[in-house]
Amino acid sequence: MTERIYSAVHACLDWAGTIEPRPVLNTDSLLFLLAAHLDAGAPDPGDWSTADVHDIARTVRVWDRVPDSLRDTWLTWCDFLVDQDRLLSAESPRRLRAAIATVDLAPGGPPPPEDRTDSAALPLLDRLGVGADGAPEALPTVVPADPADLDAAARRCRPLSDAARLAVWTGGGRPLCSEGDDALTPDDTARAAADLGVAPARVAALFAVARDAGLLRTTYTRVLPGRAARAWRDGVPGAAADAWADALLAMTDLRGVTAFLLLTDLFVHGDARTPAQLVTVYGPGIALRGEDPVEHVRQVLETLEDLGAVRRVGGGRFRVTGLGDHFMVRQLRQTGADIALARPLSGMDAEEVLALAERGRPVDTERLLERWVAARDTESAVCGLLEACDAPGSWRLRERVARVLASLEEDLAPVLDLYVHHPVLGGWARRLRGGAAGTPTSHQEVWAVLDDYAILLEGGGLLPGRDRDRYAGCAEGFVRTVRLTGHPASDTVLDLLAEGALGAPLAEAARRLRPAPVTP
Repeated sequence: MTERIYSAVHACLDWAGTIEPRPVLNTDSLLFLLAAHLDAGAPDPGDWSTADVHDIARTVRVWDRVPDSLRDTWLTWCDFLVDQDRLLSAESPRRLRAAIATVDLAPGGPPPPEDRTDSAALPLLDRLGVGADGAPEALPTVVPADPADLDAAARRCRPLSDAARLAVWTGGGRPLCSEGDDALTPDDTARAAADLGVAPARVAALFAVARDAGLLRTTYTRVLPGRAARAWRDGVPGAAADAWADALLAMTDLRGVTAFLLLTDLFVHGDARTPAQLVTVYGPGIALRGEDPVEHVRQVLETLEDLGAVRRVGGGRFRVTGLGDHFMVRQLRQTGADIALARPLSGMDAEEVLALAERGRPVDTERLLERWVAARDTESAVCGLLEACDAPGSWRLRERVARVLASLEEDLAPVLDLYVHHPVLGGWARRLRGGAAGTPTSHQEVWAVLDDYAILLEGGGLLPGRDRDRYAGCAEGFVRTVRLTGHPASDTVLDLLAEGALGAPLAEAARRLRPAPVTP
């Protein structure tokens, strides 16, 4: 980032040299402004807002003396960003310049206002590691949606598509209103509304969406095509989804940070939530005083649903969509957060997809293995999954893979026959192949049974009572095989059998097999 600051300073100096009369530009003052901007969390020297101006002013007011050139240098920097199209935020250039020109920089000026962070945002800040008590929570690996699907969904969003039509309508540029907020002139507003078939009152909102999406930009006097306009027009992959993500909060037309808070929890948690559950996460402070928090959250979620950021999944629950994920990844990366994106399913091997199935978010793992199998040759997919879960302690993976393979409609017998004698996978392959039951005391059959037992015991369950009669007639052989398998759970299971967990015959066999304790 230091190199980017120095590069920005040199660019500004070069630009200032072309302006007559030459503007005030003190290098030390500019370096301070950009360094303070970076320290405040800005992702880029050109990403400025009026809030940044007031943050830096609070720092300046504790100085004994403010350099005479500071404000003028700051104004020159603002003019440079606007003239050279380097203002990366959607902030109004006029509003930004007015804030710099009027903010109080006098030493000993008004004290910093109290931290007005919405109480509902505090749990989020802690989760992301930037709150008073927060340690960063590991952000989940995200399975990104197909870029073409994201772009198609973004273009279906009516507010964004209408904003894009407005951007096309403005052509190469239009004048701004000379006073007030950035807006088209009254005459242009009326003409745009008539040509686009929208109400004149809606043009201002579409203007704001188009600017946040990067489809338009403004100078102090004009509205011009934005840096994303050509990519949108040319259908550059990812351009529509990026524009949607950049404009989402403007499209909600909601006050406060509720929409961002809700999307953040749905993104990190990865599962469906009801409005009441989200209120529990953030507390009643998520709504304005006097509002019902649950109803407020429901209304915000419905707005996000209309825009394609979340979807309803039944039971009054909402889940983040691929577009919602894209928004969060883009937002968090702009703040410097480290977000891991999984490779596309087509590029994952079996070990990768199984690891993701075990540790991924529910929104990503739903039918993940089925989709992975469907994207490749069935035989190689089945072999890959089986061989990726052959470690002795991977019983949960084996159970998961078996459920997926059992759901396939194809005849898997030819490939399963390759594994029926495998010491770890054989019992599972025999179950999946079906047909006549194997010898209940064979190594392969007993290993699969021990996998079942290990899963039950990990979950705090008991050995299944149905196995009392199943193994009573072959207790000696079953107990001997349990011991010989070397299964990680075999000693625990033998102890339970010896204690009578599955009846007297198996208890007696286990006690005879277990060595007697050594008396000191």
